[in-house]
Amino acid sequence: MELKRLHSHLEKLYHYGETAYVAELEPFVAKGLLYVRGKKAVITNNWIAFVKRFSNQTDFLHTLFCFDEEYQQYLLKTSLLTVLKMREAEDLEGIVDFVHKMPKFAGEIVKILDELKHGERYETEALEHHVKEVEPLFRERNHFIFNGAPYYQRIIYYLAHIQQYQQEAVEQDEPLGTKIDELWAKGRKIAANLQLSPLKDAPLAVLAPHEPNISLKNPLFKHIFMHPWNLFIFLCCVVREQTEAQGMTTIRFHAVNDEVDVILMSSKKQEYRYGTINDFVLEFCKVSNYQLFPSEIAGLETIFHHLHDRGFLTIVDEEYRISSHIEDELYNTSLYIPLMAGSKQLRQRIEQWIDELRDRG
Repeated sequence: MELKRLHSHLEKLYHYGETAYVAELEPFVAKGLLYVRGKKAVITNNWIAFVKRFSNQTDFLHTLFCFDEEYQQYLLKTSLLTVLKMREAEDLEGIVDFVHKMPKFAGEIVKILDELKHGERYETEALEHHVKEVEPLFRERNHFIFNGAPYYQRIIYYLAHIQQYQQEAVEQDEPLGTKIDELWAKGRKIAANLQLSPLKDAPLAVLAPHEPNISLKNPLFKHIFMHPWNLFIFLCCVVREQTEAQGMTTIRFHAVNDEVDVILMSSKKQEYRYGTINDFVLEFCKVSNYQLFPSEIAGLETIFHHLHDRGFLTIVDEEYRISSHIEDELYNTSLYIPLMAGSKQLRQRIEQWIDELRDRG
């Protein structure tokens, strides 16, 4: 498979957590980064732990391409050759520094150096010849990753990150199911990027935006079912309305400029600011053991803006509330079973989480 196609599969895994399984993904399965279910490759707990070491998609995916062991050897020898040439230029600390940065490759580096050492100097000609000889095998990969020949600082970056990878036992996921409570089961892997386009087909095990497989009389609600985080924020607002109906508003979502603050009623019946909506949801994700990728969730205030623009929410006294016509639809139409009955456990868990926070306040 050409590298661009493999990159396309890895890119889909980066964003959505699943892709069609192809044989070229097998090395990542062997490393515990992916597992196979049916015709799909699915990211693992190892993938999620590893991707969080990177600040951007490009660095992460390029590092994955360096997991190939033959390519690793080539990069290791290329960088070692650079270090030896630096030594010839009187940079005597270069080798020590290089070995220090490569603890997992140290044994191999020492072995190569022993083969090259003649008295007080290193004969680099054989190593240089070997690197030039194998370079054509990796020319396409070099161009793809380095946009040309590999250079020392980037090689060190990729190899250093590969050494940080820790392969733990792979945890298989429960299938997604169809009910909201099944989709949001504890421990679920959830795509955190709010800008993702919805998949045409429902994923197998990872929660990500996708076309809903239920018929909706009101197409407006498609936006709720299509995007997991739209649904979650909307259900938080449902919980807010339900607590008020039960006699005490335990949580409020206050519009503060472009932000959304979470206001809680403590068990002593005093209101206090808990934090932003992002703080609130992140903590709920932690207690639910949700595995967010490729990074933690952020920007959830934009969902309030989106739901407000579409008429799901209104602002009353600087507080986000569910619009009355939307609330009528929740309880008086065919929406009740998939949206309300199907999310009973999740809403109960959100309520329990609010009660825990109130006791702390």
